[in-house]
Amino acid sequence: MAKLWRLLSFSIVFAVILGLMMVPASEPQNALAQESDWGFEIQPAKTVVGFNEAFAVNATIISYSGPIAGASMHLDFDPELVECTGITIPDTLPNPPDNSTPDRWIGMPLWNNTEGWVEEAYSTPFMATHYMHETFTFATIHFKSKSKEGTSYLNFNPTAGVETWVADTLGDDYLNWTRVVNGTVQVGVAPTISVSPDSLTFNAIEGGENPPDRTLEICNPGVGTLSWSLSDGDTAWLSETPTSGSLGEDDCDDVTVSVDVTGMEVGDYSATITITGSDEVKVPVNLHIESAAPVEPANLSASSLSISSQQVEPGEQVTISINVANTGGETGSYNAILYINGVVEDNQSVSVAAGTSETVIFTVSESQAGVYDVSLAGQSGQFEVVGGDWVDGDGDGDGGLSTGGIIAIVVAVIVLIVALFFILRRTRGEA
Repeated sequence: MAKLWRLLSFSIVFAVILGLMMVPASEPQNALAQESDWGFEIQPAKTVVGFNEAFAVNATIISYSGPIAGASMHLDFDPELVECTGITIPDTLPNPPDNSTPDRWIGMPLWNNTEGWVEEAYSTPFMATHYMHETFTFATIHFKSKSKEGTSYLNFNPTAGVETWVADTLGDDYLNWTRVVNGTVQVGVAPTISVSPDSLTFNAIEGGENPPDRTLEICNPGVGTLSWSLSDGDTAWLSETPTSGSLGEDDCDDVTVSVDVTGMEVGDYSATITITGSDEVKVPVNLHIESAAPVEPANLSASSLSISSQQVEPGEQVTISINVANTGGETGSYNAILYINGVVEDNQSVSVAAGTSETVIFTVSESQAGVYDVSLAGQSGQFEVVGGDWVDGDGDGDGGLSTGGIIAIVVAVIVLIVALFFILRRTRGEA
């Protein structure tokens, strides 16, 4: 008896619902609902597609009160711009705990690509113990754009036949056009991906530092919103930040591309960054790792011996200098030894950095006149001390005559002359 009463009740409800379908409804207001209302809306509210492109929108029921037993949707579109290719509904309804299967009305779904409308209607199963009571996607409508540019409406409109409504178990229409949000589809102008530069190259030294980061600019020169993401195929040495984003018209995002060469060997490596959005763009990435060049040792050489002045008075200083250059790859030390007349006079040690030169300077003075031989770093020269006692190149005084030597010679000559005079005189006397 209870089952018979339940069946009779549902039949009455079904008849009431059919009756309500025949009552003209007011125009949709695209208004926000009150807290006690239910609603139907298109998500996304705006869709931008190119020509002959498949896309889908959701007819979503927004829950503000309930529960409800069934719902019906009638949606109009511009058949010159788009066409319907199918409608899908949820596998189960959001009515825990039984998650029952939707009870689709006979003949549903329906669409007409000549007149430009789609319809869908279903309810909870007959004798169901739970009903729909939360926001959920009532239906997904699949479309395909045509080859004509323009904007198609997606409007929930009241028509004779299947209306757009949300009903409770007694057939009361919760919707009553208090919450209907329509949508649009913009055809023929779509967001596009622009990437700069179109390739990236990195150079590194084996065992050295990572090369500097590079910037990849992703832009949307088209119309609408571009949602993009990128992938490098899980390349271990390559990373990017960020890896996804959303761009409005003429907006750009900067992506930092980094390379980690830790543990990598000498060679050439390649990868591809793929940016996906309205279309797909591939950016080749090349990495060249060179062998670390060995550091050349210090290479020191001396040149440009300078003696100033080359003629001085006794005790006057003489400046002797030489230039030491390092053409190697490391800092080196050079010991410069100064010889005067073959005897070590002085020495200096100088540190010379790679690629530089240093000047080594000595100062000497001599008290005796003479010519002095100079030897420094394999180069030779002379300076002369004028005036005073004469000193030869060996420094032992036998290279010239001093004043005492000259007097001695004069005296010796006089003695010799006197001796010769007496000898000659004696010889004449004997004759």
